[in-house]
Amino acid sequence: GLPNFADAMVNGTLLDARNVLAVHPDLGTLRILPYAPKSAVMLGTLHDNMSTGDLSPLCTRGLLIRLLETAKNDFGIAFSVGEELEFCLFRRVGDKFEPVDHSLFASSNTLNEQEKFISDLYAQLKHQDIDVETIHTESASGQLEVVLDYQLDAIKLADNVVLARETIRACAKQHDMIALFLPKINATQAGNGMHLHLSFRDLQSHEPTENAFPHQTIRGAMSLKAESFTEGLLQHLPALLSLSIPTMNSFRRVGQGCWTGHSVGWAIEDKEAPLRVCIDLASGKATNVEMKLSDSTANIYLELAAILASGLDGILCNAKLRPTFVSGSTVGDELNKLPTSLSESLECLRGDAYLLDILGPELSTAYIAVREAEIDNSSDLTLEDEVQIAIQRA
Repeated sequence: GLPNFADAMVNGTLLDARNVLAVHPDLGTLRILPYAPKSAVMLGTLHDNMSTGDLSPLCTRGLLIRLLETAKNDFGIAFSVGEELEFCLFRRVGDKFEPVDHSLFASSNTLNEQEKFISDLYAQLKHQDIDVETIHTESASGQLEVVLDYQLDAIKLADNVVLARETIRACAKQHDMIALFLPKINATQAGNGMHLHLSFRDLQSHEPTENAFPHQTIRGAMSLKAESFTEGLLQHLPALLSLSIPTMNSFRRVGQGCWTGHSVGWAIEDKEAPLRVCIDLASGKATNVEMKLSDSTANIYLELAAILASGLDGILCNAKLRPTFVSGSTVGDELNKLPTSLSESLECLRGDAYLLDILGPELSTAYIAVREAEIDNSSDLTLEDEVQIAIQRA
């Protein structure tokens, strides 16, 4: 029930200070913190502390766990997830903070000048058993991207995202910098996303350990279940944005030419499509779908539960995949238009009975109320105001 601007309960959440929830630790998440070696962290789930001790319907990590168990036990589907985490490095110059450089996409300047930070960051992530595929520069000033390895367990991936963000912030401070995950920092530059790569395994097939996303015989094509999974994402996409890009600043990052997509659609290897089907260069197979409309202001557990549930809905309904999106085309834009604000996306969530059922009445009511309070609080903020607040909190 707490918003991002104050330590105060929000009216409309139907929550109060009574019946405080208890955290049940997950011992498998215990990590000694390399940036604070006398301290450790452990993640867990929220439970009723007054009567039954049951998992709370307000626990988003618990929601994702339940969703994954239902998909596996009832429908024979197991999800695999990867993630790309973008952030910008800032350093104090006089009485203000500025980007550590003004390089462009794939410039070696950031890699060379921040080699010590990158090396230390990689070591600290590995120390916590967080598998890293690569760390590379992106296109905004001082921007880096940490690509986390694909995980066969979506909970482990979500936990890794939480731990990785904490580690990035702490490691940056050790090097006299701050790391900003704010989705949009500069109006004329690319923003910070948290792209998700999604695929699944069909546990009822003859090859239950294999990726079920690619077509078995047609090069570059998706399986029928993968097409239905993708269509499920598309059908719920307007509502999903309220969970995956859930702030006013998030929507500053979205638009034509912003590498995010701006209408409901999919395409093969098109970075302007909100859902991009990825092709493996070696095999030519369609390995997964990337959701680009996601950023670090989202609760990764809540977001991932809703996204995977949407794909599962498509599979269970045998949804037929619509035609591919074409970059630069305006055909059908009005019909397939995405929400252009958090308010619009929350209205879409209110109208999505399936996702409201997945979240449950307690969580959906509290979530919508909190986000609406944040809209009221930030409606007059400029981009510069948002950046300054992010710097103060970094």
